[in-house]
Amino acid sequence: MKIGLPTTVGIVLLSAAAVACAQGPAAAPAAAGDGVVAMIGDEVITESELEDLVGPSLVNLRQQMYQAKINRLNAEIFSRLVSQTAAAEGMTSGEYLKKNVSDKMVAPDEGEIVKVMTQYRSQLDADDLKARQQVTQALKQRQQRELQDELRNALFADAGVRILLQPPRVTVAIGPGTPSRGPADAPIVLVEYTDYQCPYCSRVQPTIAALMDRYDGQIRHVFKNLPLPIHSQAQLAGQAALCAEDQDKYWEFHDWLFANQRTMNREKMVAQAGEMGMDQDLFAACIDDKTYAAAVSADTREAQSFGITGTPGFLINGRVLSGAQPIEAFEAVIDEELMLKGLEVPPKKTVEQPAETTEEVATE
Repeated sequence: MKIGLPTTVGIVLLSAAAVACAQGPAAAPAAAGDGVVAMIGDEVITESELEDLVGPSLVNLRQQMYQAKINRLNAEIFSRLVSQTAAAEGMTSGEYLKKNVSDKMVAPDEGEIVKVMTQYRSQLDADDLKARQQVTQALKQRQQRELQDELRNALFADAGVRILLQPPRVTVAIGPGTPSRGPADAPIVLVEYTDYQCPYCSRVQPTIAALMDRYDGQIRHVFKNLPLPIHSQAQLAGQAALCAEDQDKYWEFHDWLFANQRTMNREKMVAQAGEMGMDQDLFAACIDDKTYAAAVSADTREAQSFGITGTPGFLINGRVLSGAQPIEAFEAVIDEELMLKGLEVPPKKTVEQPAETTEEVATE
């Protein structure tokens, strides 16, 4: 991505060294270590100001750069360890991988093939034979990845590998009253930015539940609002959920909103509050007075500052993950975070219905 700067007369691009020679005591001084990147007469634009302006657009770019680096770093370490271990056993790298990966593969279980075909039938080839071949090949590839991952993890552990490359992170504020579940001191903080009427946000909820189950006691799930303009009830739903929080019914109301995202409205929300044992008058007054309108707007601005403009969007210990990703995408980041902290990674569990890899964005 190229960032274009205007060439209007009066705007002069300067290096930090050139600025040191700039004349005119009226120029506002930059903070120590904060270089000036432009001047409009005596007014300066600093590096930190520019960073604030372009920061959201750079978050995803920095994440992509990190991912490319970490993938290549892991591949290089794995390649070297395979070569060294193979040589010690009198083998070539290819022979070693065949022995420890290819030779350990077994034919996919018939029950698993049928299960996957049934679950994803609409996304497969219309011809049953071709669909079966697609599923069988996908299961073989998954098995191969899992065996290779097991081998890599074992080699890394035996060699005492330590990855020191740090991922890009953003800092998120979790103020009092922000809905969350899980230990406050959990090593993993998963922040979710969601629209209650977004279908992809609804579909990712089973994945979140599965993560909370697998990493029991290791995740703090924080919920924030990112209502899209295309959804007429999303802003109200976000405020209503926070009103439910006042009566200790946040997560129950959260689940109801997702289950009724196509039919929800003010009247049904108030009625549901009563069904859940809340004080309906207090609840109705809370949403009618727009008590939490500012809080929902603040969540939205915060998400956008991190480059999250579609829903759902996530931060995992400050690392951006966009869209209703499959559980493997979440697990990869969480496992890496646990390993960076020197903590044990719990075994994987089977998820019946992984989320689709997509997100919803606002359209003009």
